[in-house]
Amino acid sequence: MSALTDAYRLPGLQFSTFRMSPVRLEITAETNEHCAACPQCGRVSGRVHGYYWRHPQDLPCGEKAVQFSLRVRRFLCLNPACPTQTFSAFRNDLPAFSRRTRRLGVVLAKLGFGMGAEQAATNSHVLHISTSPDAILRLMKTQPLPNTWTPRVLGVDDWAIRKGQTYGTILIDLERHQVIDVLKDRSTAVLRDWLKAHPGIEIVTRDRASDYSRAVTEAAPKALQVADRWHLLCNISGLVREWILRERTKWKEVISTVKTELREPESSNKIGRKTGEGRRQQYQEVMLLGKAGGTYKEIAAQTGIPYATVRWWLRGDGSPDDRSPLSESHRDKIKACWTAGIDSSLEILRQLKEMGYTGSVDPVRRLLYHLDLEQGLQGRSVPARPRAHRRDFNTTALTRLLTMPKSFLADKDQRFVNLVCAGDREIAAGYALIQRFRNMFLNLTVDNKVNLQSWLSEAARSTVVELRQFAASVERDFGAVSAALTLHWSNAQTEGQVNKLKLIKRRHFGRASFELLRRCVLLA
Repeated sequence: MSALTDAYRLPGLQFSTFRMSPVRLEITAETNEHCAACPQCGRVSGRVHGYYWRHPQDLPCGEKAVQFSLRVRRFLCLNPACPTQTFSAFRNDLPAFSRRTRRLGVVLAKLGFGMGAEQAATNSHVLHISTSPDAILRLMKTQPLPNTWTPRVLGVDDWAIRKGQTYGTILIDLERHQVIDVLKDRSTAVLRDWLKAHPGIEIVTRDRASDYSRAVTEAAPKALQVADRWHLLCNISGLVREWILRERTKWKEVISTVKTELREPESSNKIGRKTGEGRRQQYQEVMLLGKAGGTYKEIAAQTGIPYATVRWWLRGDGSPDDRSPLSESHRDKIKACWTAGIDSSLEILRQLKEMGYTGSVDPVRRLLYHLDLEQGLQGRSVPARPRAHRRDFNTTALTRLLTMPKSFLADKDQRFVNLVCAGDREIAAGYALIQRFRNMFLNLTVDNKVNLQSWLSEAARSTVVELRQFAASVERDFGAVSAALTLHWSNAQTEGQVNKLKLIKRRHFGRASFELLRRCVLLA
C-alpha cells in the first residue's frame, strides 16, 4: 500500500482511505494547507470558512481507473475591501474546476496530438480513462507552445490550408530536423516580419517563389539563399514539355523517321508473320521455348509475339490456325444454345466458363451476330472491336528521355535519343544544353558556379524560346541557383515536414482550425 501511496501522492494531500472496486480504485484524501493567499488581493488567510468535495480522475492503475475524493478547505478572505469573500488554494497539479489531474490532462493531450482527438478518445477507453473527443480538443488547446528559436539553417515552404485558395508557410530548422513555426499566410510581409523577429539566420533554403525571395532579401540580406534542386529539375522538365508541345509537328516528323529507321533492321525477322506458314513457325518456336522452361514474359520478349498469344498457345487453348479463343466445341455449344432460344450472350458465356473457356464475351457476341444474319435477323448489333489508340509519341516519356542524364538511359533509349538529335540540328543543340544543366546536379562542386555562368550565356543565345526564358529566370535568381548546385542543403526535408503536416491535418477529420493545427505540428 505504501508503494501505491507514493505513486499517487500529490503535494499538499493527506490520504485517508483506499477502496478497490472491480473497475475503479477510489482514493480519499484531504488538503492539509493551514493558510493560503487570496487569488484576488493576495492577502494570506488562515481562517477556514468551510469544506467541499472534488472528484478528479488520475492516471489509471493497471486495469482500473483511478478517482480521487478530495475534501478541500475553503478560506475566508480577511480583506474587507476584496470582492472575493471565500477562496480555495489551488495547486498546479489540480487546476481549478478541472475534473482530472494535470498529469492526466497532459497524457490525454499527447494522445490527441499523436493520433487525433477522435482516435485518442477511442483508445483512452482501452486505457480505462473516461473522456470524449471534445474534452481532448480542449486539453490540446490549453497546452503551452514551445519557445521559438533562431536557427542557423532555415527551410521555408508553403502548404495548402485550402488547396487552390489559401496557403500558409512552414519553417524548419534543417540542422535539428524540427518545425520551428507555422504561419497563416505565404506572403512576403508575413515571412519578412518573422525573419526580422529572429535575426541571425545564415542560410535559407526555399523554392523559387518570388515572395519568399523578396522577404529574405529585405529581412535577412546577409543570409545565403539556396534554391531547391527538385524545383529546378521540375522547371527544366516543364520547359522541355512546352518545347515539344509548341513544335509538335516537327517532333512528329523527326520521331516518325526515327521509328522507321529502328524498324528496318528487324523487318527481316518478321517476314511472313501474318501468313499461315509464318504463324505456324512462330507457334513451333514458342512451344520449343516453353518446353525449355521459358516464362511467358521471356518468350514474348525474345520472339516479339504478344504476351497474350504466347500464354494462349502454351496453355493449349488455341492453335496457330485458330485466331479466336473459341474452340470447335465452344462454337458447337453456342450454336446449340442459339437453336434452343438462348440469345443472352452472358448466359452462354456462363455455360462456356463451365466448359473451361477463358476468353471474353466479345467472340460470343460476334458469333451470335453472324448466326442472326444467316437467318435474316437484324436485331442484334455486333460489338465493335477495340481499336488501339495509336500515338505518334508520348510527350511525358519523351520529356523523361531528354531530361534524364545519358548515363542513366538504357542502350535502346540512348540510341533512340541519338537518332532524334541527328534528325534535327535545333533539337541536338537544345538537348546538349539540357544535358549540360542536368549533369551539374550529379556532382555538387564549387566549379558549378562557373559552369552555370557559362551555361547561361549559351542558353541566352539558343534558338529554343523556352530555354532562353528559363535562362533569364535563373539569371534573376543566380545566387540561390548557384548555391543549390554547390552546397548540399536543399528543401527536401521541408517537403517531408509538409507531408507530415498534411497527415496531422487529416487526423482531425476537418475539425482542426489553424491554431489547433499549429499546436499539433509544434507539439506532436
